[in-house]
Amino acid sequence: MLTKLSLAGIKNRFKDYLVLLTGLIISAAVFYMFANLATNREFVKSNTQISMASQVFIFGMILLILITIVYIAYANSFLLSMRQHDYGLFMMLGAKKNRIGELVFIETLLIGVISTIVGIVLGIGMSMGLSQILFNQLGLTVHHFNALYWPAIVTTICLYVGLFLVSGLFNLAKLVRTPVLKLLHIDDEVSLPKRRPLVQLTEIVAGLLLLAIGYIAMAKIMTLQLLAVPLALVTITLGSYLLFSAVIVGAVELLKQTNFANKKLHNFTLAQIMFRVRSYTRILTIVSLLFALALGAISVGAGFQRQAPQMARSTSAYTMAINDMDKKERNLVTQLNDTHTLTYSQKIVGNTVYYNEQEFIDHPLPMLKSRQALNNGSLKTLSIAQFKKVALDDMDFTGLVPKIGQQKSEFATQRDFANLNTATTHTVTIIRLNNVLAQRKILDRLEKMQQQRFPAPAMATVGGFQTYKMFNALFSGLQFMGFFLGFAFLAMLASCLMFKILSGANKDVVRYNMLNRIGTRRALMKQAVRGEILTLFALPGVLGIVDVLFGLQMFKPLMYHPYEMTGWSILIFCILYGVYYGITTLIYERLVIPKEQMNG
Repeated sequence: MLTKLSLAGIKNRFKDYLVLLTGLIISAAVFYMFANLATNREFVKSNTQISMASQVFIFGMILLILITIVYIAYANSFLLSMRQHDYGLFMMLGAKKNRIGELVFIETLLIGVISTIVGIVLGIGMSMGLSQILFNQLGLTVHHFNALYWPAIVTTICLYVGLFLVSGLFNLAKLVRTPVLKLLHIDDEVSLPKRRPLVQLTEIVAGLLLLAIGYIAMAKIMTLQLLAVPLALVTITLGSYLLFSAVIVGAVELLKQTNFANKKLHNFTLAQIMFRVRSYTRILTIVSLLFALALGAISVGAGFQRQAPQMARSTSAYTMAINDMDKKERNLVTQLNDTHTLTYSQKIVGNTVYYNEQEFIDHPLPMLKSRQALNNGSLKTLSIAQFKKVALDDMDFTGLVPKIGQQKSEFATQRDFANLNTATTHTVTIIRLNNVLAQRKILDRLEKMQQQRFPAPAMATVGGFQTYKMFNALFSGLQFMGFFLGFAFLAMLASCLMFKILSGANKDVVRYNMLNRIGTRRALMKQAVRGEILTLFALPGVLGIVDVLFGLQMFKPLMYHPYEMTGWSILIFCILYGVYYGITTLIYERLVIPKEQMNG
């Protein structure tokens, strides 16, 4: 009988349970995706040259575990609050507390096991899909990555099942100690925080100081070394919590005293936020951190993606040199877009390669102004006299010879070049592209054809494309980690915030029904919903962006322009974030706003 009543209660609250399970499944999937990288030491070592990468992942793992603990604790609280009224009714009908306690424990553990298993399966699928997109679209070369990684599966199961086991025991103990009448009236309780100006001022000052310490720690990472990351995590987390706790209450109190509160349903919306400020403070802190981590990871990944082509342009004046271009190679070259080509003649006599200097007068070989990384491929054109002085020591010129280092180069006048006694005149065509990344597949085919025809020494790295491949191999792991973790954290933060907002819909149904009974228009109720949810989405987003702008200071030792892609990353991220806001708003409106309009 008790089991039938329990199943009936779950059926009646199926929408709430669906929200709960969805949030937990996404949480488990994201944790698995992160654990897949963090527990794979071979992956971290083989895909990054950063000595602190393993430690950074360990600290990130600790942070995600703490966030997961808070998230599951909240989910457990939501589960218990959903069922406490039903449990009270069961006890009123004569059910024993111990029997109810066993039911609560089994139900909590069962939800945890189901969400963990489904979450791991989803995490494996997301890992496979996201990794294939990154490999195919970005041309990344990553070693030792497996979407199905057993240590990550074991870690996820141990953490989630262990936390739900503890949660079940906590629910059992709490239920046994709670009086039946309190269980029946649990939804009638309201927590309204008291405003204490001195405490609020202290929280604001302390929050700003802690954030400042965290930002300074990230900027001084070369000095603080391993201490910078944990110091920044702790201080920024505490600082964000104190700021949200003080600023939200203070801002709501100030707005309630203005004319803004008396218009439409603004006073109702402010009261809604005020009633929930304590639980929202925790979730907003978590979401702001996840927002910063996700946006920062994507910004860094995009930064490293652009850095390889930039560094390649800084090391060579052309993308590739093709010796004695044949028909197949010529067809491939015609498929390249936005291409600048120059062709020069060569005659080889003994160990000397002769060039027709008239061709260099008519079509000067471009040379780099500087080979410094910040040069970004700026070119210069020299007179033939100047060019001949520096050409023999310039890598771009010496790289025109099929077998580097085996011949010396000389210039000959057009007449002398024509009179050289040699059976064959060779050609070399240089190609310069503005977008190497988009056309890398064609360049790969050209390079393989050239290597088969003219085997070069293993250490030869002449031409921007070879340099690009070298740096891309170096940065591929960092790019992959950045994009992979960025999208994973985005899913986590959206899940956290959406789950938190939708979990309060059950209590809000009563309030919106009251508004409907007094004749409030549906359009005004929808505006109230959108305003409240927009506030909850905007606050952690703004603080998360500020965190990222300071946090990218950490990557100055590794990147030439860490802020170069930040604007685009913020724009794309905000669009995706806005999609989650729209989905949450639509679901919330369907849950709380009455379907039929009543006339007051």
